[in-house]
Amino acid sequence: MSADNLDMDGGPVSADEIGRIGLFLDLGEEERAAIASVCRKRRFAAGQLIISDQEADHDVYFMLEGSADVQNHTIIGDALKLDQLGAGAYFGELSALDGGPRSAEVLATDNCIVAAMAPSDFRNMLSEYPSVLVLVLHNLAVMIRHSNLTVLQHATI
Repeated sequence: MSADNLDMDGGPVSADEIGRIGLFLDLGEEERAAIASVCRKRRFAAGQLIISDQEADHDVYFMLEGSADVQNHTIIGDALKLDQLGAGAYFGELSALDGGPRSAEVLATDNCIVAAMAPSDFRNMLSEYPSVLVLVLHNLAVMIRHSNLTVLQHATI
């Protein structure tokens, strides 16, 4: 987590806020409240890193407000934008699942409010709510297919 975030403790996360995240749209109020109870709100100003590939943080983040770019850097240090995230998105799941280093940075492009969830809580949630697990697996499959296409396109240039 970037040490320069606006407010390390932005208050509790509500079930209504969690209900606006795409992964949780099909869950009931009680289930969303249980998920919200293990999250903590964090705020970031535009231009601040939410996730750095240089830090050992493994939390998963749910974008409550704002937008951010997922980016990586080329060998010569240029930023390469991989995706843009808005309210309702989630990110950081790869590191939470395997404990490995971050695969990219996430840079706030607007002021952002995110709900952060510890890796162990994320894994427990996936086992508790199979519908959420299926959505995460689907999204990971889409990411792998996109990455494979990108590698293939660059290999044939």
